[in-house]
Amino acid sequence: MNTQTNFTELEQQVLDVISNGDSYDDKPSQSIGNISEELEISTKILRGVLSSLEQKNAIIVGWYPNGLKAFMIQD
Repeated sequence: MNTQTNFTELEQQVLDVISNGDSYDDKPSQSIGNISEELEISTKILRGVLSSLEQKNAIIVGWYPNGLKAFMIQD
């Protein structure tokens, strides 16, 4: 993960939730539903935060075998 990037408070909270997620593809990961539930925020707001984190190269997006998106911490 790029440690030089400044993150908003909400971005940092999302990163913390993902960091504490289950390991998938050898990386901590979470689905959007789990993050939304944990932080008690709408998925609409969360999509914007996740997009910002992806643009900052803090997370990568993959897919779980069940078809859900997996948000993972970038190495």
